[in-house]
Amino acid sequence: MVVVDDDGQPVFDRPEYREAPNVNVVAYGIENDGTVKMAVITQPRPHADDPRLEPGEPCDPVVFGQIVMGFNTRKLFGDDVVDQFETPEEAACRETGEESGAQVILGIERPSCPWHNPNPTFVATWSDLLFVQVDLKALDAIKSERGEPIYQAEFIDVPTLLKRIAAGIGPNGEYYRMCTANSAWFVFFCYHPELFMA
Repeated sequence: MVVVDDDGQPVFDRPEYREAPNVNVVAYGIENDGTVKMAVITQPRPHADDPRLEPGEPCDPVVFGQIVMGFNTRKLFGDDVVDQFETPEEAACRETGEESGAQVILGIERPSCPWHNPNPTFVATWSDLLFVQVDLKALDAIKSERGEPIYQAEFIDVPTLLKRIAAGIGPNGEYYRMCTANSAWFVFFCYHPELFMA
């Protein structure tokens, strides 16, 4: 949607963007020794410019290290699709399994003020923010038949995650500069400071 001024003229540097219902998920697990492991999904984002090039210059899809995220799917009743979506909890559990390979969900939590806006300068839609604890002993391969490419899913300890965010680039050249992911991880650790140094 293009925002217009008081005279009805388009203001192209002020777009308004809306999405279908979706979730941002911080998925994590805790080892037997108490070590916290955070899910990191490595995924290409073809709409992003490569920051090393001129804006708009053609480039290969830029790859990010990010959280689990996805759209809530429409519900089916028999063979009919109805205008009703999964709950945020249902979507978070499904996306966590699909994107991280987690087969057992131990807990799901919504923080107070459970919404997340990636960029309120132009994004009107808020995502639902959820924290999902998984069983690290029950991880399977990610779903390769998905309609979106995911290069890798891994669970890494908190110091490793922080080093990657500080560096901005991971071991395979993926960027740790997605504001949605970094913001969600920050909210998670503010909500669970006891897990930050675990």
